[in-house]
Amino acid sequence: MEIRDLADEYQIKTDEEVLRLALDAADLTPEAKIVLNDELSRRGIGSPEQLTAFRQEEAQREEQEAKEAGRLSVLHPYGVGRDRFGKADRVYDPTTRVERFKTTVFIVILWFPLIPTGTFVIEKKRSLFSRRVTILERLPLDWEQVLHVWVVATGILLLIIIACRLLPFLLR
Repeated sequence: MEIRDLADEYQIKTDEEVLRLALDAADLTPEAKIVLNDELSRRGIGSPEQLTAFRQEEAQREEQEAKEAGRLSVLHPYGVGRDRFGKADRVYDPTTRVERFKTTVFIVILWFPLIPTGTFVIEKKRSLFSRRVTILERLPLDWEQVLHVWVVATGILLLIIIACRLLPFLLR
């Protein structure tokens, strides 16, 4: 990539994106570092104090996201708590084994999703028992997904009730 192209690319980035690049400047080529420093100077945002403050803000944001991700699925063994349901707009990359999808978090009682609390775009590495996720974005409630989850959960509940009523007749 030519230096002029790189300068044009950096100019269209937001201040936050340019500061993020500055935090990872060790990974850049010497030419890219020069162009980045010029762009930081042009914007007046590259002082060591500003970079330190931005690094702290990023760390707090990442910590908050980690806490929020941990709250997505907190389910007591008796089926009370919060859990996520649904995988809308799913995209899977088989090379990295990472999937990205839209999911809705519900307050759950006896494993039944009752009250939706939020819809999120999350990323998750596929593995057998892992429930660890990374929140990419919080969205307004996806009522289509909420209704779908409620219909499926109600159907399963009805099947359980019917099976319990038929069981004595089948055991005769």
